[in-house]
Amino acid sequence: MNPLSLSLPSAVPASTADPLIGITEKRADSTLLSSARLLAAQGSADQIGALLRALVTDPLGLLRALASVGSLDRAVDLLGTALTLGLPAELNARLRCLLVELRLAGGDVRLALATAEEILGRGTAGSAELPDTVRSAVLAGRAFGRYFQDADRGRRHAESVLRGYDERITPDAELLAATAVLSDLVLADGRLAEGLRLARSAAAGASAMPSPVWRAYLRLVLADRLVDVGAHAEAESTVRTAVADLTGLGGGGMDSVVALHRARLLGHRGRLAEARDEAQQALAAAMCRGTLLYVPPLLATLGELALRFGDHHGAEAFVRRYRQALADGAGRMPSPVYDWVELQVTAARHGAHAALEQLEPRYSDPASRAALFTRQPGAAAWFVRTALEAGDPHWAVIAAQEAERLAEDNPGIAPLAAAAGHAVSLLHGDPDGLVRAATDHGHHWARTAAAEDLAALLDARSRRRDPFATVTDAPPRPRPAGPAPSTAVRAAAVPATPTPVLTLPAPDPGARAAEENADALSDVERTVAHLVSQGLTNQQVASRIHRSPHTVNYHLRNIFRKVGLSSRVDLARHAHLWAVDRPGIADLGMY
Repeated sequence: MNPLSLSLPSAVPASTADPLIGITEKRADSTLLSSARLLAAQGSADQIGALLRALVTDPLGLLRALASVGSLDRAVDLLGTALTLGLPAELNARLRCLLVELRLAGGDVRLALATAEEILGRGTAGSAELPDTVRSAVLAGRAFGRYFQDADRGRRHAESVLRGYDERITPDAELLAATAVLSDLVLADGRLAEGLRLARSAAAGASAMPSPVWRAYLRLVLADRLVDVGAHAEAESTVRTAVADLTGLGGGGMDSVVALHRARLLGHRGRLAEARDEAQQALAAAMCRGTLLYVPPLLATLGELALRFGDHHGAEAFVRRYRQALADGAGRMPSPVYDWVELQVTAARHGAHAALEQLEPRYSDPASRAALFTRQPGAAAWFVRTALEAGDPHWAVIAAQEAERLAEDNPGIAPLAAAAGHAVSLLHGDPDGLVRAATDHGHHWARTAAAEDLAALLDARSRRRDPFATVTDAPPRPRPAGPAPSTAVRAAAVPATPTPVLTLPAPDPGARAAEENADALSDVERTVAHLVSQGLTNQQVASRIHRSPHTVNYHLRNIFRKVGLSSRVDLARHAHLWAVDRPGIADLGMY
């Protein structure tokens, strides 16, 4: 039986039972039943049945179920009513402990901490009646609450708890909570390996947590660290275990934070549409139920996903919403994602110079860069790319050096090694290093960014060697015989009149070979070829498939090499024939 579960006393012999307690139990039953009927109207028949069974066996489980089926505010109101009924002291203490959980989930961290302090300091007589499991659960809630209210205060408290721990004693809930908090904080310091170790330690002792909510939360902290190190399969299994902890207990709205971790895992693996659906449903549930602690990180996750889909206006709207939510709330779940999404939106909407102006004050401290680079494998390279584009190599060097330091300080952590290789190779223009980064990155977006950086580098080198040999949006002009003219001569030779519209030539003898070689093209390359055949420019194709023009150029080079063609005109003719033969490839859109 769950340690927090408490059946209403019914086994006391009639001769010794206190009549007053029996009356208050009936009044509590009546209040809970009427509230259950009111709130269960929103649920299914199975949920109603679960609520009624919980009414008899586990009033705390019932309250959690009410918080899940109905709104958290209603569950808190119900708790307040129950606490006025003169219930036995132990039941009252357990109900107050649950109140701490629900107020934290609701984002009212200040009031949750005040409730915890009230429970812990009710006087000698009251303290003597507080069961150890309840005290331990309240102390755990206080440790999490202090972290949500202020990260520095949370660090000091967690470190104090660990210093006072006797290793000969089995870890209690407060120690486990403090360990989970420190797992987040040492990660923010750039110590990913240590963060993973602490998260494993906390999750290993999760069974000692009296509250199923905190038990699940310890597992979700571990799942987050596993995503950070690229252990996606283990992270997915850990999330499933957290879900099992909450099964049948309502969870006080914890389904929203479970979905938050699922969305992050799906995003890392490139399953962006699924991640977006998961986060959208979780956000709707959190807003409906009042679990406001989870709203800002869900909005930030949706903002990041909007960026990946190329929806810059949508991402900007999510930034405004989570900034408002953070300003309105008394507590927050700390995350480097808030500034990171806003920075990318600034770059996309206003350019690299504007992003650099925003970057400098927010990331001047190495600790702020470490917190971001350990959570976002592509962030260091993004800093390098943006700084170079803004003409500030100093910041590019700083970002690359920071990425290298993190990789050195965390040996054996593959995502940090790939991130360092990506940033340094981009800084020095090393195509071989970018190929390795595109191969080694486990994070989908970081891997795609490395491939785009490689394409941009090769394109720039090709343009420097011979601007007329570059794949452009217009068919290449024929070069005159004889020595290559100077740059000035070439510029003067370009006619001022518009390029005439070319008609498609008749199939040439090489058409059959090109058709046969088309089987070597990937689906993405077929999509690019089809869109180019419709007369779209590289920029227009990039917009359609939500990639950069450099990536489109990279795909075009591969297409020309594979099918043995050399111009967009020839490509247009053959791509048209492929679309007729294979109608399924016609405009596949975003991939």
